[in-house]
Amino acid sequence: MDDDGDMAEMYLTEKKRRMELSFYGDQSMLGYRSVDGASISAPVTPVSSPPDSRRLEKSLSMARSRHESMRSSESNTENIEELEMLLEAYFVVIDSTLNKLTSLKEYIDDTEDFINIQLDNVRNQLIQFELLLTTATFVVAIFGVVAGVFGMNFEIPFFDVPSAFQWVLIITGICGVCIFSAFVWFFKYRRLMPL
Repeated sequence: MDDDGDMAEMYLTEKKRRMELSFYGDQSMLGYRSVDGASISAPVTPVSSPPDSRRLEKSLSMARSRHESMRSSESNTENIEELEMLLEAYFVVIDSTLNKLTSLKEYIDDTEDFINIQLDNVRNQLIQFELLLTTATFVVAIFGVVAGVFGMNFEIPFFDVPSAFQWVLIITGICGVCIFSAFVWFFKYRRLMPL
C-alpha cells in the first residue's frame, strides 16, 4: 500500500479502460490498414489517400494520448485513494476474521489442555488404586507363604499343637495389617496418594 505505482496497477477499472481504448484504437487502425495497396474500409479507388491525412491523424492521436495521460495522472491519485480505502476496509474485515480465528484456536488449545489435565488426574487415581491393590496383594501373599509352610511334609512339634495354626493365622494377620499400614503411611509420607 506504500508504493503508488503498485496501487495504480491494482486499480483494475483504469486498467480495463486502457485495454479497451487500446483494443478499439487497434480496431480503428485496422480499418485504415492497407492490404496489397488497397484500403479495407474504403472502396477501391485508383487514387491513393494523401499522406497529410495520416500525419493529421497521428498528431491528433498523440494529442489525445497526452491529454489522457495528464487527466489520468490527476485521477490516479483519486483512484489510488479509493483503492486504499477499499483495501483498508478489506484489511479490517480480514483482521477481524483473523482475530476470531486466533481466539477460537486459543479456546481449542485451552480445551485440549483441560481434557489432558482431567485425563492425567484419572490416570493418577488409577495408578494410586493399582498401588493399593499391589500392596494388598503383597500382604495376601504373606498368608500364602504361611499356608505353604504348614502344608509341607516335614514334622515339627509345633504342628502338633491344635491351636497353633489359629495363632499363626492371628499373628500373620496382625503382621499383614501392620505391613499394609506401614506401606500406606509411607505412600502418604512420600505424597504418592492423598489419603
